[in-house]
Amino acid sequence: MDRERFAQVIQILEAKYPRELPSHIREDPYRTLIGCILSARTKDEFTDKAYNALFTKYPNPQDILAASEEEIRQLIKPVNFYITKARRIKQATAYIMQHFNGRIPDDRAKILEVPGIGEKCADIVLSYAFGHNTVAVDTHVDTVAKRLGVCPEDADYEEVKRALETLAPKEKIWNLNNLFVEFGQQICTKNNPKCYLCPIYDLCEWSGKQLRGKQPKQKHNTHRGIKRPS
Repeated sequence: MDRERFAQVIQILEAKYPRELPSHIREDPYRTLIGCILSARTKDEFTDKAYNALFTKYPNPQDILAASEEEIRQLIKPVNFYITKARRIKQATAYIMQHFNGRIPDDRAKILEVPGIGEKCADIVLSYAFGHNTVAVDTHVDTVAKRLGVCPEDADYEEVKRALETLAPKEKIWNLNNLFVEFGQQICTKNNPKCYLCPIYDLCEWSGKQLRGKQPKQKHNTHRGIKRPS
């Protein structure tokens, strides 16, 4: 895919998904990082609920470090894997307090040193909290990018990231994660994508895309109910 076609993709998706970012990725770097931990495999509405409960009671790293793991668990219960995430929040916060004096550094390599923080979370912090022109690659971004022909099917995280950042206009890079996640959740799903609803169908280079306008057949329940004996 060339730059001109990719710019059209962004323009179309921006028009379709003009929304504000969820609250858990609109705050300072530390809160953005904790929000990323909370958000893994969890819908935004539940992430926001847990995020708001956590930071209402414990507004800064010092408070979270002083809180017990059990107290954190109770506050973040709306998210999936809340027990594991409570432990990771404590571990990450302890490291940040010890090595960074409670302030996340504007440095990808140093952010990746924090226990439990991977490439995606590091790039989310850099993009949304520090304003870097970088894109975080999650499963939705990866799937959409490869179907569009931005990169090969076997491309790894860094290869997908570089390909997207090379193609996208500089001022649009920060929003790619937001757009592709929304699009990937609603239409370009990993399994059974809704190609018949796709707004960028004509720009997509995926060989597996369905025919335009072809909707899946509805399954009819032909099972006849069994009458109860009188």
